[in-house]
Amino acid sequence: MPCFAPSVLADANTSVTDLLFVHPFPAGSLYKPRNRGELVAAVMRTRDAGNSLRAHGSNWSLSPAGVARDIVDTSALNLHLSRPFPGHGEQLPANRFRAGGSGFLHAVAAQNPPAQGRRFVHVEAGIKIRDLLDDLAKCGSALPTMGDGAGQSLIGAISTGTHGGDLREPPLVDRIQALHLVSASGREIWITPSQGLFANSDLVTQLPDWCGDARFIADDTAFAAARLGVGRMGIVYSVVLEVVEQYTLIEANMEHRWPEMRAQLAASRISPQGATGIFDAPISDMESGWLRNAILQRTEFIMPDAVFRYISGPEKWPVAPAFFDQNPQVYRELLDGMRLDGLADDLRGGPAMPLHHVNLAISLPEPHRCFMRRRWKRIPPVRDLNVGHAPDDDLVAAVKANKNNPPGIVEALKERLEIDPFLDFLGWLTHSEKKERLDFYLDSEIANIAQQHAAIGATSGEALFIVLHRIANDAVLDARSDVARAAGQVIAGSFSRTARAGRASGTLGQNMLDAHDYEIDGAQAGNSGEFHFDAASNAYLDFIEDVIAAARRRHPVFGYIGVRFTPRSSALIAMQQYALTASVEVSTIRSRLEDVYGDFWNEVHDRARARSGIPHWGQEMRHNRAELEALYGNSLARWRMVLADLAEGFPKVFMTDFSLDKGLEPSSAAPAGNTDDDIEVFLLGLAAGFDDEPARLNRDVDEPLPVEDLIRALHDIGVDFSVQESDLRSWLANPLLTPYPAISQALLLLGVRLRLPVFLDVIAWNYENMPTVNSPRTVADVRTDVLKAAIIEGAQVRHGIQISNFDQLLLGN
Repeated sequence: MPCFAPSVLADANTSVTDLLFVHPFPAGSLYKPRNRGELVAAVMRTRDAGNSLRAHGSNWSLSPAGVARDIVDTSALNLHLSRPFPGHGEQLPANRFRAGGSGFLHAVAAQNPPAQGRRFVHVEAGIKIRDLLDDLAKCGSALPTMGDGAGQSLIGAISTGTHGGDLREPPLVDRIQALHLVSASGREIWITPSQGLFANSDLVTQLPDWCGDARFIADDTAFAAARLGVGRMGIVYSVVLEVVEQYTLIEANMEHRWPEMRAQLAASRISPQGATGIFDAPISDMESGWLRNAILQRTEFIMPDAVFRYISGPEKWPVAPAFFDQNPQVYRELLDGMRLDGLADDLRGGPAMPLHHVNLAISLPEPHRCFMRRRWKRIPPVRDLNVGHAPDDDLVAAVKANKNNPPGIVEALKERLEIDPFLDFLGWLTHSEKKERLDFYLDSEIANIAQQHAAIGATSGEALFIVLHRIANDAVLDARSDVARAAGQVIAGSFSRTARAGRASGTLGQNMLDAHDYEIDGAQAGNSGEFHFDAASNAYLDFIEDVIAAARRRHPVFGYIGVRFTPRSSALIAMQQYALTASVEVSTIRSRLEDVYGDFWNEVHDRARARSGIPHWGQEMRHNRAELEALYGNSLARWRMVLADLAEGFPKVFMTDFSLDKGLEPSSAAPAGNTDDDIEVFLLGLAAGFDDEPARLNRDVDEPLPVEDLIRALHDIGVDFSVQESDLRSWLANPLLTPYPAISQALLLLGVRLRLPVFLDVIAWNYENMPTVNSPRTVADVRTDVLKAAIIEGAQVRHGIQISNFDQLLLGN
């Protein structure tokens, strides 16, 4: 039976809300487990009461994925369970370990050749990422990637798909090596890949307080599903996470013109052959390369001071003026004036660094303006440069100091409106009607709006938004453009520091990865949705234009569009389903007093669906079950199969309105979609390792599967590609003129998974170049012996190995 504690702390009838007050709800019971036994007890209590359950860390999720009848607060499950491997740096203090910390990681990895040069931590899943960053810095390690904020719990961020903008680093979920789950029955389950480092059951079952009732699952499909479970698989107690050596990030923030940036993005690609367009921006130092050019393109000669000065804004010159090549001392003086001379000294003579990270923001109040944050990664340290947050102005400071007291910001806001040039008040002195209207706001209306927000329990940020919105739309003031310009400057302020540099991990304010301003939490409400597209297509750019057009029809919209790029994830229902995925986040401020942007958001979600954008599990989403089935195809079907097993006969414990609406239910309970029948299920079963063939196969096996399903299914068995994804898609969609559809389905019908990945385009080329073999157009044309030989040859060339027979390539052998 499950190993549960006799009791667990709980609060009854608690109000729960999220970061931006999108979906507050009452929780019947809010459990506060302090250890694993109490966590199991909380699950079993909910199970026996017939309620639904979800785990919460910081509850930053803006989707209702975490809404349930009962809640588990994982805040106290925040310790290391094992001593970090390999143990570099200073020792973590004793209070960072549960029961002193075991030697599990060292027992697994110390004498294991595949673990050499790698780093791991074994932590409780409720640990906040900001605490983990601090711990890792003490060990000389860092997270390889993360989102912009570190306030989330580790598993909360991972289980909803939170990601960064690192061009060659998949989301953090891909760094999970094993997870320890409490299932719906209360039974504990250890889940890890079949050939993973942590698939040694003899060592795992020696973990302190290992429950004799626990299951041990070493299976690739179960692992790919459970890693990103959106809270539906159970409550994750702990994870083994692979981390990396501490590194340094060099950051540059530049403004661009959106029409020009859009054209550059349309021609930019990342492939095995290299990077092009905006992604091709390597630097080694500040004396040459992209960064020097970008600075000089924004440098002007200022009279009457007769000095060269960097001017923030978009490029002033198409290329760096040749003058600086002939007068290098002038550029050095320019860097000194920008206080970048120390960074220039530290980078001089260092290694070349490809562009590592891109974060693009488009200003919705001024959509011709966009800002790009670029980062480069290196191991050698540099002196810290602008690592902490910039100081707040008086109005922002007033908002932070009066989060739940809107009247507390009235005087600061009135002072700003009286002196800020954005409304050009000096020019209004001769226009008495405008002056009288402004006095109406200053004398009474601002205070009235603040009081109205206080009366409904809204925040000071919400009150500030409504004041500015009403001023912008006031027909007498005619200040729409001026307010839009002021709002645009707020967005520009987030990119105001031309350069920053420092360590990736560290304590709050002393690391580069955590860009979140925690002091503003609780001071504002908002809406945010994020949608994911194939970066090799123009769909994401078309969606951006859709959003900009919607914003212009409602000008000014106070918000931004954020764009980041991430490689494909191996988690089944991760949003990163493409070789390079473009994520487009739309975010606006909101007031609970007045739904200003309701129509705008209806249009945003409609256009996202029309463009086949994959919604973020942790952001606002309106896609239904059928739409998600169409986007995820076989991956969602396989995820459901795993859920059916892990539910352990209690499918309703983690069932919620959200999981029902989105189709996140066991395969037996989920209504069949177009991926759950006929040949697709047959191929899915083979790829997943199931031996039971469906009772009926009504479809001809030569009828090609949808291209998206083929690519995903091939990825799952270890077949990827080295050509442009757009080219591959066109070949897979053409069974009459190319061998790709026939070879792809024949690969799936082999019913195996490859231990080492092999390129599909290489397999096809090898097959067609075998002697006395015709290019196949149907599955029946494909000779299995030739296909296996083509796979072997592709693996040998790619991985530099010698293989005597096909079975050596298979997982499990």
